[in-house]
Amino acid sequence: MFARPPHWALLATCLAVPAFATANGSIAPANPYLAQSYNNQTHWNDGASDSTDIAVARGSYKITPDAYRVLPNESGSLVQYTDKVGDTDLYWFWAGFSLRKVKIEDDFTFTEVARVDLPVKLPNFQPVTPEQRLQQAAQTRKFLEAGDEKGLLDYMTAQPNRMLTGTTDQVLGGAIYSLLTRDDAFIGASARRVFRIDQNDHKNPASGMRLTREVQLPDELFDNDKTKRGLNIPLDATFGIGMTLNGYLVVNTMGGAIATLDRTTLKLVDSYRVQGADELFLNSFATGPEVEGGAVYVASNQNMYRFVVDKQGKIHADDASGAWKAPYERGERFTSIKIADGTGSTPTLMGYGPDEDKLVVFTDGAKKMNLVAMWRDGIPAGWKQKPGTQSPRVADQRQVDMGPSIPTVQSEQSVAVYDGHAFVVNNIPAVDKPVLNKSGYYVTMLNGMTRPAPSGVAMFKWDNARDQWSTLWTRSDVGSISIVPMISGGSRMALINGFYAGRLGEGFHIGMDLDTGKTVLEIATGSDPVFNGMYAPIKVDRRGRLMYGMAFGMVLMDTSRMEKVGQVAKAE
Repeated sequence: MFARPPHWALLATCLAVPAFATANGSIAPANPYLAQSYNNQTHWNDGASDSTDIAVARGSYKITPDAYRVLPNESGSLVQYTDKVGDTDLYWFWAGFSLRKVKIEDDFTFTEVARVDLPVKLPNFQPVTPEQRLQQAAQTRKFLEAGDEKGLLDYMTAQPNRMLTGTTDQVLGGAIYSLLTRDDAFIGASARRVFRIDQNDHKNPASGMRLTREVQLPDELFDNDKTKRGLNIPLDATFGIGMTLNGYLVVNTMGGAIATLDRTTLKLVDSYRVQGADELFLNSFATGPEVEGGAVYVASNQNMYRFVVDKQGKIHADDASGAWKAPYERGERFTSIKIADGTGSTPTLMGYGPDEDKLVVFTDGAKKMNLVAMWRDGIPAGWKQKPGTQSPRVADQRQVDMGPSIPTVQSEQSVAVYDGHAFVVNNIPAVDKPVLNKSGYYVTMLNGMTRPAPSGVAMFKWDNARDQWSTLWTRSDVGSISIVPMISGGSRMALINGFYAGRLGEGFHIGMDLDTGKTVLEIATGSDPVFNGMYAPIKVDRRGRLMYGMAFGMVLMDTSRMEKVGQVAKAE
C-alpha cells in the first residue's frame, strides 16, 4: 500500500510533529486585479497551486445529517470563490447556469444573498427545482447501491435538465474556468463567449448582481478542423481563462489559440495561434509576475509555452520579449479518461522566494507519466540538459511509479504544490472495463461505486540545492475520483475525494500527511453521490471546512458536527 524511500524512518522521526499554525508555504503573490483572497479562481490563485495556508481538521469521522449542508445546483457545477466584503465573508458559487452569492450563517445554514440566472440555450433543457435536484441525487444513489448501471443510464438520459451531459454542457454553455475580480465581478467563458457579472455595489455585502457584459468571440479565433481531427469534436471552443498581473484577461481555445481581452469591456485586444498542425490546448494556464507581470504559462499537447503580454495587451512569443517554448514527452493517446495525448494538467508555478528555484510544474504524456519541472524564467548559467529530457529548460523530471499493480499512470488534474511539495494522482483505471456510455457525469458516478476507481497517489519534494525531485511516498491503496486535489499547508496534508482499494461503494474524503503519507483525515460519506466531487477542485471556507461544488450542488462539511469513528486506513 505505502511505498517509501529507504530514509523514511529518519524522515518520519524528524517530522513527527507538524507545524500546524505556523505553516507558510510559497503561495503565488496577490494579483492586484483579482479579489484579494486565498481563492479567486478555479485553481485558487494565479500560480494554480491548488493549496492554502488554511488548516483543515485532522481525525476520523463519519458524515451525519447535521454535519453538512447542500446548496443544490442546476447542472454540473465546479467552482466556488471567496472574498471578504466589509466584515462579511462571502462565497460565489457557479451553479451550472447561475451565479449565487452566498453567506454562511452562524447556525450552519446558507443564505443566498444574490443570484443571477443566465439564459440556457442548450436544446431540450428544462430547469428543475432544488427539491427535484436533490431527488435526482437520491434516485442516483438507489441505482448505485443496486449496481444497476443500465438503470442509472436510462434515468439520467430521461431527466429534463440534460443530466447525462451535465459536465460537457459546461463547455457548451456554462463556465468551467472563471475568476473573481478586485471588485468581485465574476468573469467566465464557455463555447465562444465571455461574460461578466458585476456587483451593483461592490462595497456592500448585501448588494445584488447583474450581467453587464456578454461578448461573442470572433470565429477567426477558432479552428474547427483541428479539433475535429485531434479530438473528434466538431466545434472549437474556449477552455481556460485567467488574468495577467499587468491587468489583461486571457483566454485560450482547444484549437491552439490564446487571446487577450480588456478586463472591463471584454473587447478583444490580441491573439496568437500555435504553429503545430495537431497542437491543442486542453487545459487552462497559470500567470506569473515575471516579465513585468505579463507571463502566461500554457501547455499544448506537445510543448510548454511562456507567452508574454505587454502593457498594451499584445501577445509575444519571441525570445527577445522573454517568451519561450519547450517540448516534452507527449506520449500516446489513451482510449478513455484522457481526450488526447500530452499533458492532462494545468501548469502550476512553484518557487517565488529569493532562495527558491522558479519552476513551472506539470505531468507529461508518458504511459507512466513524469512529473516535470521546467525553469520558468532564466535557465541557470552553465546548465546542461539532463539525459532523457527533451529540452534544456527541463530542470528535472521524475517518473511517477506507483508499483506493478498500476501499469499506467496518467492524470487529468493539475499538480498541487506547497512549500516544495508536489502531489499527483492517477486517473487511469488498472482495468479499462467498457461502459454503456462515455459521458463524464455518468462514468464518474460509477467509479468506486459499481466498479473499481483508478488508484494511486504520490508526493514529491523539490530540492533547491540539487535541482531535482525526490519521491517522498506513494500509495496504491487509495484512489481519487475526477476531482482536483488540494493541499492544506496549515495542516500539512494533501486531500482527495475518493475511495480505498477493495471497498467498493464506500466514498471518503482522505487527507494524507505531506511528509509521511499516512492518513490523517478520513471522512466516510458512504454511497451518497451528493459527496461526489465530479471534476471540481476541493476547496475550503475561511474556517477550514471543506466546501466546494460537488455533483448535485455546493456542499459544506463540518467535522465538529460529525460522528468520530475508528480509522478505516488503520484497520486495514
